[in-house]
Amino acid sequence: MKPMIVVVSRNGTLLDPLASQVAAYGGEWARFESAAEAMNAIDGCIPALVIFDADNDARTRAMARLKRIKTRCSSAAIFLITQRHSESLAVGALKAGVADYFRPPFCAEDLLAAIERKLPRASGSVDKRAGHLAKTASRLIGCSPIMEDLKGLLGRVAIADSTVLITGETGTGKELAARLIHENSARAKRPLVSVNCAALPDSLVESELFGYERGAFTGAAATTRGRLEQANGGTVFLDEVGDMTPFAQAKILRVIEDKQIARLGGAAPIPIDFRLIAATNREPEALMADGNFRDDLYYRLNVARVHMPSLRDHREDIEQLVVHGIRRLNRKFNRNVKGLQKDVIKLLLRYDWRGNVRELMNVLEGAYINMPSGRIDYADLPSHFKQKLAESQHLPSNERRRILSALVETNWNKSTAARKLNWSRMTLYRKIEKYNIVEKRSPARNVDM
Repeated sequence: MKPMIVVVSRNGTLLDPLASQVAAYGGEWARFESAAEAMNAIDGCIPALVIFDADNDARTRAMARLKRIKTRCSSAAIFLITQRHSESLAVGALKAGVADYFRPPFCAEDLLAAIERKLPRASGSVDKRAGHLAKTASRLIGCSPIMEDLKGLLGRVAIADSTVLITGETGTGKELAARLIHENSARAKRPLVSVNCAALPDSLVESELFGYERGAFTGAAATTRGRLEQANGGTVFLDEVGDMTPFAQAKILRVIEDKQIARLGGAAPIPIDFRLIAATNREPEALMADGNFRDDLYYRLNVARVHMPSLRDHREDIEQLVVHGIRRLNRKFNRNVKGLQKDVIKLLLRYDWRGNVRELMNVLEGAYINMPSGRIDYADLPSHFKQKLAESQHLPSNERRRILSALVETNWNKSTAARKLNWSRMTLYRKIEKYNIVEKRSPARNVDM
């Protein structure tokens, strides 16, 4: 039986566009004007998920309706959509049984990803449509819930042919995700062309991206196609797009809007067709707020959003990553290292991994330089990493302190802190309530520890 998603909303334009995307991976979608109408219509058929749009309801009335829905559909996950936001509302929603909440305007991919997390069985048809995703995604190491969610999202994004914005810290595998999306898309047989935006000076933007005609400038001995034209019919990957200069941003925006380019020294425009995937290790919303990223380009790129999780948020995958890394390094160095000593594995599991998977792989390769025999011991680890381990042992690592650190670093902006911790807002509020964390403001801005 297909899982049913019940939407309680007077606003059909807000959520109805998602109905076809939900149906694409096996879910049934039904929208009702009121909670009473929904409960009457689904009598005898308990939904798997209820999305409740509070609309203009007063807080107390909205909470009362949420509680009635939860009582009637105790096994269903409930999402709340509300224009208003306050800590008391979040806590009240949590107590009423809400699994997550969203504020319009929200990214459709965020809501779809949240839906799949609650309805994991519904992703089967996406996997079938994605075809060989399971085979190619084997390069994305890890079987933790967070990585399984990521693989499911990549499968949906791959077949959609929409523009994609990939975010995440350095070393989390953003380029690998871009390749997986391209290889599992309808454009897989066409080129994937990468552009390093951080290494693209304004003086080379037009010639590098658009190409040039013979004689366009001194040294232009032959007509040369630019990176965008090379990707015609395929995919363009803009790596580190957050470091793109304002001049380059304007040029890219124009191409996205016009779907055509003009070579330097050329008169006739050249139509092009490509899918755009952009990636950044910086927070695009913060860049935009600081005036370092164009609003119009951001909204062009932020169609399908993929966030690559930090390694410290799925530590349970570290051992599997180590096995993969050891196997690869054995082939590279023609060695037969069996693995790591147990005490070394424990150290790796406790470490914070600010450089993420890339840092882990570099540490393993650094250990090979010390010519380990049998299993890698503590003495085989690179000296700079052993120093980091020693320093990290003096830092508090409990969850409460991590939450406080994220809140302080984001000036107690809970939405930003939740993203920093790679949690949903409701998860953060649950943890805040669990650890009894209270913000205390004073002229010195002391924080309740």
